[in-house]
Amino acid sequence: MLIAGTPQFLLFCLILMRMSGFIFLNPVLGRRNMPALFRTGLVLTLTWIIYTVESTLEITLPQSVYPVEFGLLLLKEFAVGYILGFVMVLFDYVMTNAGSVIDFQMGLAMATVYDPQNGTQTAVTGKVLETYFLLLFFAVDGHLALIKILLTSSELVPYGAAALGQLQANALVTLFTECTALSVKLAFPVIAIEFLTEIAVGMLIKIIPQINLFVLNIELKVVVGILVLLLLISPVGEYIGTLISQMITEIQEILAITAAA
Repeated sequence: MLIAGTPQFLLFCLILMRMSGFIFLNPVLGRRNMPALFRTGLVLTLTWIIYTVESTLEITLPQSVYPVEFGLLLLKEFAVGYILGFVMVLFDYVMTNAGSVIDFQMGLAMATVYDPQNGTQTAVTGKVLETYFLLLFFAVDGHLALIKILLTSSELVPYGAAALGQLQANALVTLFTECTALSVKLAFPVIAIEFLTEIAVGMLIKIIPQINLFVLNIELKVVVGILVLLLLISPVGEYIGTLISQMITEIQEILAITAAA
């Protein structure tokens, strides 16, 4: 049995699936603490905007398809959007992982807050860095860059013609390792200062053995860590701005790989 319809109907369904995959995993535009109605409305709004543009272009979708073929096309488009959203999840992971490393160095590993996005407990500093990331993302018009990519994504990967395979998996694994390294690089200044603090405390104990090492070390590490974070607000902001630019570039590269697969 064939599913009959117009190419425009098939196009709308494919756009809807790509936008759904992108928004529902998106750590910025589709956060789980946002109402489901808002996320659904955002998906439908983006779908309609892109459809009004794509429907005026020449399309090569068939008049009718078999149900299995139609289902596979929908799954492929959802997977394309899901992969693009996963790239943003990896860069969000840079913030949370860096915060976990920093809190561990400061002796605050047990101090966590609930993260509604992932439904888990996360480091306090990680939550602060993630919020900083979100604010800078909108401040530098990152959301507009994303919408532009979505509007032009069909130029690289036409709807219904996505090719998914080993190339995308390898690219995501490589990106994960890069993001892990980026998170350590973000936390490195605090790691270095805390290491020097440990050395200084050790030298002080040798000079004045009567000092209570346990109390002094814990309090000093927290105070020093907070001071370092306050002093590095501007450099960290510049670093996060670079990460946002890199994230946009990586999304475009993943699209290019999907087109070339």
